[in-house]
Amino acid sequence: MPGTIPIGEFAKMTHLTVKALRHYHRLGLLEPTRVDPYTGLRFYEPGQVVPARTIRRLRELDMPLADIKALLTAPRPADRDRVLLSHLDRLESELDRTRVAIDGLRRLLEEPAAEAVVRYRTVPATPAVGMTRHVVRTEVGAFCQEAFVTLPDDGTGPLTALFPEELFTEGEGEVTVFRPVTRLTATLVVPAAELAVAVHRGRYEDLDETYGPLGAHVADLGLAIPGPLREIYLDPHLDVAERRTEVCWPLSRHPR
Repeated sequence: MPGTIPIGEFAKMTHLTVKALRHYHRLGLLEPTRVDPYTGLRFYEPGQVVPARTIRRLRELDMPLADIKALLTAPRPADRDRVLLSHLDRLESELDRTRVAIDGLRRLLEEPAAEAVVRYRTVPATPAVGMTRHVVRTEVGAFCQEAFVTLPDDGTGPLTALFPEELFTEGEGEVTVFRPVTRLTATLVVPAAELAVAVHRGRYEDLDETYGPLGAHVADLGLAIPGPLREIYLDPHLDVAERRTEVCWPLSRHPR
């Protein structure tokens, strides 16, 4: 048919492979103008070149195919822009995580490992208000942020999280986030504990920089016991680079 473009020629024009074009046809994302009933050969119109190139560009930005379809079929420009801006937000978040990971790796490779400055603390049973939820490792930050906003604060002590061993060994487990209280009605009592404590300064994503030296110190003492590790968030309201977090490792007894 005059004016139509065979799939091979269309692939050259758009830099999409024939395999990709067939896949997009099956998904209803980019349907050919005509399919030869005898040969199965697909044909396209010149006006489909721009949509095809748009799809290729969006795929280069790792936009999911479902989102691309929603963007291309959006009834209004505002709907199209909403899909695109949502994806750009995801890309920026991923870029931030990548930068954090690269910074941490540079420190690991370029800076000598520092020994942990460790203090020992005996913590009595603590009345608190708290939330407990089964979460995977990737959900911990969001859960702690939810607790920070939700849990009442009577000024007794900072937000604290208890992490079971399964969270580290299996990647998921029952996490409890709490605030100590004295003037409010407690919803739980956190058990007493002997703890080795080291202060982490900086991003929560880099807490392994403190966990490593602290864990090595506890191992050298020979006093490590099973039990939840604690993170005490002293100033989560500060800029991420200025935050202090106490990492607390359970001990069988206070070192003498």
